[in-house]
Amino acid sequence: MEYSVRTYRSIIKRAIASGATFASFASDAPSRAGLIHLRHDVDYSLEMARDIALVNANLGVSATFFVLLRSQIYNALSPWSRRLIQEIRSLGQAVAIHAPVESAPVQADRFETSLRDDFDFLCRTVVPLVPVVSWHNPPSEFLEQTVGRPTIAGLVNVYGARFTRDSAYFSDSNMRHSPETFLRLVERPADKALHLLPHPCNWVAGGRTMADVFEGMWPYIIREREYEVRDNAFYAATLPDGMPAPVLKLFAEQWRLAVEGKQA
Repeated sequence: MEYSVRTYRSIIKRAIASGATFASFASDAPSRAGLIHLRHDVDYSLEMARDIALVNANLGVSATFFVLLRSQIYNALSPWSRRLIQEIRSLGQAVAIHAPVESAPVQADRFETSLRDDFDFLCRTVVPLVPVVSWHNPPSEFLEQTVGRPTIAGLVNVYGARFTRDSAYFSDSNMRHSPETFLRLVERPADKALHLLPHPCNWVAGGRTMADVFEGMWPYIIREREYEVRDNAFYAATLPDGMPAPVLKLFAEQWRLAVEGKQA
């Protein structure tokens, strides 16, 4: 099996057929076999996240989508991004904050104040968020320091012991687990709750390797960045439908050749 939207749908359908219950991170549901905390960190593409939200909604499942406020790739505050985030929420999905953590030590009080300010700002300007936080590329020492803290800045910490030790935590970061592994996990639940993190980019772009994923993801990233440029009069007149798909495909193919050259 390879990563794909179809495979992701099969995993969720298998979980449902096995009698799984999907619980919010913000709920007080005790850890038990058959309980799944489903989470999607939106690292690169809101459009890919929306595609996964559609699958969840069609299957009657609610997950939590964690969005970045301070991203170099997408701007959660732009009108286009806000519409996508609002659409994800309208599909019955929860939205929460995905917060980057600096590799250098930070003062705890300053870090928590900044985190809470970002959370409150997103609630006011984009959509109401559930009071939950996941960390973006957190250093291991930060996770070790905070695993014993159920909440930080008043937000539920998904890397706290309840979700990473009392629950069985499985992430697909860099495809570290195969699709078959996720199928087995939901088909034969462990003796405690599952905390699953399928990144939308992995399953929508799909493939068997991270090179496959990035090759499939580049057109999404470029297209989302292009929306602002398409407001330019010259650009709108010459490319009213945006960059032709073959151009995006060629870029992705050339990127793949560069990667393969480095790996040779």
